[in-house]
Amino acid sequence: MLFSGTSRTIESYLLDLSHCTEFRERNGVTRRLYTAAWKQAQSLILDWMCEANLDPWIDAVGNVHGRVEGFSDQTILTGSHLDTVVDGGAYDGAYGIIAGIMALGEIKSRQIPLSRSLEVVALCEEEGSRFPMTCWGSRALLGKISREDLALQDAEGVSVSEAMQSCGLSPHEIDWTPSYHYRGFVELHIEQASQLESAHCPIGVVNTIFGQERWNVTVIGESVHAGTSRIVNRHDALVAASEMVLSVYRLAQQYEDKAIGTVGLLQVQNGTSNCVPGHVNFTVDLRAQNDALRESLASELQSMFTECGRRYGVEIVVDPYTSVNAVSMNVELQNLIQKAAHSQRLNTLLLDSRAGHDAQILGTTIPTAMIFVPSYQGLSHHVNEFTKKEDLINGQNVLREVLERAANGMFS
Repeated sequence: MLFSGTSRTIESYLLDLSHCTEFRERNGVTRRLYTAAWKQAQSLILDWMCEANLDPWIDAVGNVHGRVEGFSDQTILTGSHLDTVVDGGAYDGAYGIIAGIMALGEIKSRQIPLSRSLEVVALCEEEGSRFPMTCWGSRALLGKISREDLALQDAEGVSVSEAMQSCGLSPHEIDWTPSYHYRGFVELHIEQASQLESAHCPIGVVNTIFGQERWNVTVIGESVHAGTSRIVNRHDALVAASEMVLSVYRLAQQYEDKAIGTVGLLQVQNGTSNCVPGHVNFTVDLRAQNDALRESLASELQSMFTECGRRYGVEIVVDPYTSVNAVSMNVELQNLIQKAAHSQRLNTLLLDSRAGHDAQILGTTIPTAMIFVPSYQGLSHHVNEFTKKEDLINGQNVLREVLERAANGMFS
């Protein structure tokens, strides 16, 4: 649990990483892809991997890798994402990276023979908080990014390609084909819900990660004078959008056991207090336990939107920009997690993840599993996000044992 013999705690590393943030006057952590704060965090992770003697390197998109060589180039991978949402917490993503460095650092320091190699990766992006894309780092590992992605722009009109270059990365050096020998991936993460805390259970074993899709929705009506235009003649984009937002909410209420829907952003373009809104944009985040249900709900919502547009005389444009299928975790790795936890006298709980993760991307190609530890009141993407020291250590110890077992033949 040490970097090169130091006695620092996992909380101290999390605290240091939380200081890499864009808005230092706020209490939350904001570390969006290819910003100065992100670059600072990347450098810190690289230093810590050096301290742990993990032979680190940075790949073409900015993922930071650290490695312990085994007798084979087949590799068991662990890690999580370096970026955060705006005003997020100190644990989401960061915990899985730091715990992975600590786990591999301990295995390296003990000179444990390994049949397979081990690798920890700080994935450059997962959240989609700057550009209209998600899981850029994990998709890059699988060769699932494209040249078209480089042209995507943030709210200030900066492209992915331009942002990469500002951090010293060259878009021209990206290898667009998979170049990995990964035999498995294990991601350690705070739960982001309260099932473990409610059950007083220290370790969660993820069964399925919900599929999800995200849309940008544009509502185009007519902006006219608020005092002189009669209600019957209006084409009010905001009223129509409000009804559509409520339809997302009500559908989520109806299917909450197996699906969830959210409108997280709504903007009135060029809105003023004395004009009927003529142009509104909002987002939809739709998630479900299985893809058939998600597709059915998406179709139902789009029909509701079309009908709403007809009634209010406005144009509706739905632009889906992210779609990720539901993914089941690997049963062998799930069993390894349970065995490792039980060997340390820790109970486990099998549960689903409604939050998306890099494991969802890697799990489409590589045998993948996730370990959850309790999160205080289920808080996530929140300044008060918190996990107790004991739970942090439990998760890191289980991760280390799973990686060691997987690298030494207890996983096919």
